[in-house]
Amino acid sequence: MRRIYSTFLLLLFVSSLFAGVVFSEYSATPETNRVTITWSTKSEINIEYFAVLRSSDDKTFIELKRVKAQGPGTQYNYVDENVVFKGLSAMFYKIKAIDKRGSVADESDAMIVHPNISGIFRTWGAIKAMFR
Repeated sequence: MRRIYSTFLLLLFVSSLFAGVVFSEYSATPETNRVTITWSTKSEINIEYFAVLRSSDDKTFIELKRVKAQGPGTQYNYVDENVVFKGLSAMFYKIKAIDKRGSVADESDAMIVHPNISGIFRTWGAIKAMFR
């Protein structure tokens, strides 16, 4: 009986170590004046919402949006419409999974996004065409 109890505690401990692994994939894709952030999950145990964050220096992130958790296997999507690539510098995005206690259960690595150069040139071409 004691051995079964010990095995149960060990399994409970090991499963709690992997309970925080939420994301199965995530990406950030630049377009002309916006960035589309997509992610999917493999587990959402006790997850309340996902916080989408942006930074211009990979240090100080601001929260852009909270997306309510829908369940494991869900494909999530957020479009950041307010992107201005100043001086053609990169932007950084992260996604945090927040649990029902308000704690961070999991966090993506920083996703670096460079401006879509061809989109910038297309926009410049449209501006020049207006003055012809």
